[in-house]
Amino acid sequence: MPDYHSGIASTGVKDTINGRYGDVIFATDGGISVYTENGTWYSVNARNPGETAYGSLAPLETMVTAVALDPDGRLWLGYPNGLQIGDGTGYRAVKDLDLLKNLNVNCIARWGDEMWIATGRAGLHRYQDGEWTWYKPAGPENLGCYTIVSMAVDAASDALVIGSESDGIRVLRDRTGDARFEQVTYGSDTLRRVSGVRVDPFGGVYLFNRTTVLHYAPDAGVTPVLNAGNLSAFPVVINDVATTADGTLYIASDNGIYRWNSSGVVRHITSGDGIRANAVKKLFVDAYGRCWFVVPGNVGYIPPTAGHATLDLSAVPVPTPVVTETPLPQTPVPAATPGEAAGLFDGVWAFFEGLFGAVNSG
Repeated sequence: MPDYHSGIASTGVKDTINGRYGDVIFATDGGISVYTENGTWYSVNARNPGETAYGSLAPLETMVTAVALDPDGRLWLGYPNGLQIGDGTGYRAVKDLDLLKNLNVNCIARWGDEMWIATGRAGLHRYQDGEWTWYKPAGPENLGCYTIVSMAVDAASDALVIGSESDGIRVLRDRTGDARFEQVTYGSDTLRRVSGVRVDPFGGVYLFNRTTVLHYAPDAGVTPVLNAGNLSAFPVVINDVATTADGTLYIASDNGIYRWNSSGVVRHITSGDGIRANAVKKLFVDAYGRCWFVVPGNVGYIPPTAGHATLDLSAVPVPTPVVTETPLPQTPVPAATPGEAAGLFDGVWAFFEGLFGAVNSG
């Protein structure tokens, strides 16, 4: 029986956002999990509904595919079978095919006072002031994408950038008046094999696939950042990217996490450094600058380095998975490994929140 009070519901993390109360909210294949400002966890799912800081929640499904906050701080939750929208005390379900042309929610993004929802192969939906608008893949607005898998708003240019499964990248520069999506290209390359989009806090967005990371800004166009060969002499697969407030780019790969700046790789963090597995699936930098990472069976974070004179990283032993005792983050102490030199990777250590290998969805 999973413990939905002391750990994350599942390491099948689908989406992550910063909450309203200093918390971090995870959408997982085992439900919604919240890491509170106080360093505690709670979770709810379809079989374990309950009270949250965002109202009483009985999820539509155990798997939650997307999560976002709207301009009023209400929680929007996406599922394979519809959408839920909080109203401060409870939630209403949106399962009407007149509103959502496909109920399988891929991703959700807030853009100003609007909410944008990508579903199945049905393109994109916009919600504003109670009105729903559907942008179909082959519609007159030139969306040109069927399965949209990621979205990010570039605050610097006030543009919505969209990544699709196999139809490339689109940008919407103006949300007033008639929408008109533009295809993003790099020279003659239509970027059809690029689907990932992540915000760059310094303006623009990062675009990525398994081998390449690009930067895109509507005014500057596409600029190459790196390819997998820049990370390692051996083949690696890029799974995700995230950027810290100081501009450091983290790259999740099947060979650990790389920290990258303008001079190249400045850190390479592997299982031997405490992240427990080299196959890093997802990254998320929260409001406190912690870089959360997801590896098979575990979720943890790398504390921010700013303000820390020196942090010595030591390998964290992998204990037998338990689900009832979760270490709290206020007093992290790196575990010593006999024979391993302390200080080898100054500036970083990995800290884990719960052990999840034995946790099943409710």
